[in-house]
Amino acid sequence: MESASARAQGPFHGHRYHFSGVGGSGMAPLAALSVSLGATVTGSDRNLDRGLALHVFEDLRRAGVRLTPQDGSAVDASLTALIHSTAVETTNPEFQRAVELGVARVRRGSFLASIAAERRTIAIAGTSGKSSVTAMIAHILTSTGLDPSFLGGGAATRLEGAAPSRSLRVGGGKWFVVETDESDGSVAEFAPAIAVLSNLSRDHKEVDETARNFEAMLAKTRERIVLNAKDAPLAQVHLPAELPVLAVAAGDGETWMAPELRAEAIRLHSDRVEFTVQGVVARVPFPGLLTVENALLAIGGAMAAGVSLAEAARALANFAGVRRRLERIGAMHGIDVFDDFAHNPVKIAAALEALRPSGSLWIYYQPHGYGPTRFFASQLIETFRLGLRAGDRLVLAPIYDAGGTADRTIRSEDLVQALRDAGVDATFSATRDEASRVLTQSARSGDRIVVMGARDDTLPTFARTLYADLVAREDPTPSPERQPR
Repeated sequence: MESASARAQGPFHGHRYHFSGVGGSGMAPLAALSVSLGATVTGSDRNLDRGLALHVFEDLRRAGVRLTPQDGSAVDASLTALIHSTAVETTNPEFQRAVELGVARVRRGSFLASIAAERRTIAIAGTSGKSSVTAMIAHILTSTGLDPSFLGGGAATRLEGAAPSRSLRVGGGKWFVVETDESDGSVAEFAPAIAVLSNLSRDHKEVDETARNFEAMLAKTRERIVLNAKDAPLAQVHLPAELPVLAVAAGDGETWMAPELRAEAIRLHSDRVEFTVQGVVARVPFPGLLTVENALLAIGGAMAAGVSLAEAARALANFAGVRRRLERIGAMHGIDVFDDFAHNPVKIAAALEALRPSGSLWIYYQPHGYGPTRFFASQLIETFRLGLRAGDRLVLAPIYDAGGTADRTIRSEDLVQALRDAGVDATFSATRDEASRVLTQSARSGDRIVVMGARDDTLPTFARTLYADLVAREDPTPSPERQPR
């Protein structure tokens, strides 16, 4: 991070911002970045008001962000702008106070896009894998001496020079590696030097709307596009005719564009992947075909920034991953415990594929909101039906409630019944203590326990609680609690 004297000369010197929802995965590093650019920053969060002692709040304090209650008291006419996450509704007292005082209200994604526009930016977009691709590119550029800045949607484990939160790195080089957000449409506001497109699927928005937002970013891209030529839906994204494209593809099979880089001789292991690109061997210490795709896109993005193929592939052998992206918490009694951000059908399917080379899977899944659960209900059921096998067990938690005015007429219990009707061994656990008993007492040697879900910052803690409960299990022989369907 920059020194206090450097911050005093930064481009945001004299500016004051308040971040509403500052504990969010995208908000926290952006608030810290604003401090490093010279701004005075305050922030509030519902979880802070609820008394949750999350690591992110201590990280923010160390970065120089002053935390306040989310009651409107920190909003006054001296603010340059109120920066708010998409979780902050117009009924929020801070938002209302900003309206009353005529203070500018800026969405997180829009604010980040304005910062990125002033830099030579590599912007990563897509509906799956972009946090990993962003961290991989930052890791490659750091490992090869380019000293990039980085802002991702997930904490990059052991990224050299990163802030304590691991989601931010302020470097001295020319490159700014940043993850964009399609959920609020702000991806359309970015004007990067290099744009990286991983994939396109129905997620926060319908495919057509997301495709148009991707096109808006590409129309403003200045140097090069890197994209996944095997992701068929991306074919509907119009590419600017005058801009060079570096297309990549993982494995054999049809592509909608001839790839310049193709991963061949792919070998999938339970803890890593290996593949060859133009005769260069790449090894990444994480499982799954999505890891191969992400690594190939990262290699392409790094090459567009001037790194050689051999250097990029070599750097990925030491990539330490992103928190909550197939994060292995530990193992006991031959049982692995993982924590994963998977929350929509595409991400869940990729996680199930990556974790499959083992015994049975024991999934704790917390739907990440009432709207998304309703939006994805039928796809979620089909994804679990296809991805789970005999011997696997799915435990559903209550839907995560972030507050506000959401329509709460859908319940996890409704999904469980539909899943059972589809032949999935699914149960509902009202409490995490109950879920832990089911998971840690019934799993067998060779099995994997996986926590899945997004938005809820207490999920990583629960994954570690599961591991601790597993360690405390005296008898490694599973109890006969599990009953056949």
